[in-house]
Amino acid sequence: MKRKLVKAVAFGSMVLCGLGLYQTSASADTTLRVGTYNLRAPKKNNTNKQRDILEKAHVDIAGTQEINYKNHRFSGKTKYNTLTNFKDDYFKYIFYSNAIDFAGGGYGVATISSLPLDKSSTTKLYSSQAGEHLKQLRAAYDNYNPDKKSTVKKLDNLTAKYGKKLVEPRVYQRSVIEKDGKKIAFYNTHLSYESTKIRKKQFKELAKAMKDDKVKYQVLVGDFNADQNTTEWKTFTKDFNISNGQDGIWRDTFIGEDDTMKVNSIDNIITSKNIKISNVHSVKSTASDHIPLVADLTLK
Repeated sequence: MKRKLVKAVAFGSMVLCGLGLYQTSASADTTLRVGTYNLRAPKKNNTNKQRDILEKAHVDIAGTQEINYKNHRFSGKTKYNTLTNFKDDYFKYIFYSNAIDFAGGGYGVATISSLPLDKSSTTKLYSSQAGEHLKQLRAAYDNYNPDKKSTVKKLDNLTAKYGKKLVEPRVYQRSVIEKDGKKIAFYNTHLSYESTKIRKKQFKELAKAMKDDKVKYQVLVGDFNADQNTTEWKTFTKDFNISNGQDGIWRDTFIGEDDTMKVNSIDNIITSKNIKISNVHSVKSTASDHIPLVADLTLK
């Protein structure tokens, strides 16, 4: 009996050890679901619905663009904040970056996350804009108030006079998140729509920032406004993995109307080579003039 008991215990230990090995092996890969979503600033959207779209898609962290931050974009005495309804029990962490002052508040991008955000920072991107145009644009943006017709007219006149010569300042933001003991540098941005020449320099800036990053894993999301062709993405395809355009499949993420655009696959999720991208998909919705792009990432 004793001998059989010893064998039974030994067998049980082997099973437990085997399970332990299996669990360790299975947990070696860290997965993360990432999204990017342009929320459309000129319209007062149903932000509860926009948030729910990302939550129901089980997104762990997302970059959002066109954020109205405590400004008078819309009529009324109360300032509007796109992010008010985004912070909840699911998305507990939010980091906002201001691109330009607007309507007594701000306009920019934000990272929303179910994971804690660490070492968050904002960096200015290249812009060809300088001198009087930028000064005039900043003044017109900051003073804008739909309830004051003179401020609306001033911005309209400025836009009619200079058109795409009025280049909005752009930024990118970076935060560090951690899952299963692995740290990931998460970048979020919204690039210039005004010209491919400007975007080319911005693309290179972002690629360099990621290459120089000391954190092992890097993820970049955003509205890149690469709306004239898909060749702009060549800046990233050599040293990084891309979601939109993976295996030659391009997904239209802009669903609005703009006659100047030649392609609508302008939102993307880009990663360092040590991250595998799978299950790339968009989420159908009319809550914005963009639809969310979502992908599963596996950290090798």
